[in-house]
Amino acid sequence: MLLAPDQSWYWFYDEGNQRLALALGPELIFMSAFQGKQINPDCRYQQPFTSQHAKFYSDCVDSLAQQLECSDGVRIQTALNMVIARFFSIPMMPKSWYFDTSDTIVYARAGKTVSLQTQVERSQFAVIDSNEQSSLLMLLDQHCALTEHKSLQQFGLIKVMNDRIMPARQNRTMQIAAA
Repeated sequence: MLLAPDQSWYWFYDEGNQRLALALGPELIFMSAFQGKQINPDCRYQQPFTSQHAKFYSDCVDSLAQQLECSDGVRIQTALNMVIARFFSIPMMPKSWYFDTSDTIVYARAGKTVSLQTQVERSQFAVIDSNEQSSLLMLLDQHCALTEHKSLQQFGLIKVMNDRIMPARQNRTMQIAAA
């Protein structure tokens, strides 16, 4: 594995950057894409990186390697943000009205890449969590124009009804937007 989790990893809230962070060692910190208002209040306290987090992280790294052409660093950053979205994001209501209905039935499962079509563009997402009716998705592209005046930024989360989910475009290259 590219960056293997170990028992020294732990989550903490970085007050200066107002983001959830992961200590990967004494001198290495991963700063997430998620601000305080996007995560549950318990994240303000130090928490261990659990075996559940490690399993989901490993599954995401493997899944992304099969579905996207991207560097190891991009894959790790994306997988860690997926872990945060899965375990620490606040609950959301579906916002399916931004997206066209799909002509194809796509079975969403965690880690799978899928597409959504707005009136403006088609964008690629990763499935974070799914049930029979809806799925929580994380944007993989640098941005997605939801309307003419509203957009979602890379690693942004949105919940949609499953009838909006389209197959992912094959052999997509993913890049991280500069912070």
